[in-house]
Amino acid sequence: MSEKKTSKKKKLKTLHTIFSFNIPFAVPVPDGTYSVKLSRYSAKISIVRVQKEQIGRVTSTGTMQMAFDKYGKSSCSLIEIKIPWRIDLSEEGRKPLLLDVPPRNKAKEVVLRFLNRFIEVVRYVTEEYWVEPVRYQDITSYKVFHWNGKERLPVGIAMLDTGVGGVRIGTGHPFQVKQEKMSELKKILENEQKLDTSEIFLLNSKDACLQEDFRRAIIEAVTALEIVLYEFIRKQGEKLGIPSKILETYIIGPKGVGLTGNINVVLKELTKDLEQIDVETIRECKGAIKIRNKILHKGLREVSSTNTEKRIIAIEKMIEYLKQLVTGI
Repeated sequence: MSEKKTSKKKKLKTLHTIFSFNIPFAVPVPDGTYSVKLSRYSAKISIVRVQKEQIGRVTSTGTMQMAFDKYGKSSCSLIEIKIPWRIDLSEEGRKPLLLDVPPRNKAKEVVLRFLNRFIEVVRYVTEEYWVEPVRYQDITSYKVFHWNGKERLPVGIAMLDTGVGGVRIGTGHPFQVKQEKMSELKKILENEQKLDTSEIFLLNSKDACLQEDFRRAIIEAVTALEIVLYEFIRKQGEKLGIPSKILETYIIGPKGVGLTGNINVVLKELTKDLEQIDVETIRECKGAIKIRNKILHKGLREVSSTNTEKRIIAIEKMIEYLKQLVTGI
């Protein structure tokens, strides 16, 4: 290899990557540059508070800041993150399973890991508990530069990178609901009908995935599964003539078999002569229960995003299966 090529290769290795963008709220720390270490790399995060010109009908020539302003009504933060290597902007990241969208951008995911580590520590130290992590869709546009130690070299600009789908442009109202859904909506509202609790927990779970809070997503989804599974056990058990005391022991008694046991043993027993659900769905549901228990009993914090979405899809399938059996009982 020639000396010129070696020098060029070495120069590429020493390049840093700078991302510049705004986040929707202000991180409650003084303006400045902070060093953030993750694994074996340290990134530099520069932060500048940007004052909104007006809050409601109030204007001021001084500083205005609302308390607990997680939605950036009074200010937001301009962030620049210097990553100590040359990032490939074309590399694909994670493909969300609950959304019909293309894979996300790997570079942006790296930036978010450093930024959210910074925010997590700020929240921990300052005890400003209202501060939340930044989600992929919170950063819709950003500029990227390479830094060679002397100057910034423009690399690219993202104008609209939401990770949750594009912008719909049209002339009509953007929110359209099917007629049967509208009829159901009005009926529930007008008659004060009760809502299906399991459906609410499942919706909460999907929303938690959108917010990239995969710990909460698992807890909400498994709670939905418990509600439906225990309802099935009671109704099917009564049909088979199993005493209610035994059924309650399965569920909450002192010698209860637990949620995993109910899926492994009780569900198989109660569906012996009924349609069976596939083994893969059962496996994913058991995996979700295992992770939920680790979160609640061992304080597990790092939860896989893709595995969580797989498990939510499986739990939704299991819930649909159990409800169909209940309505057929």
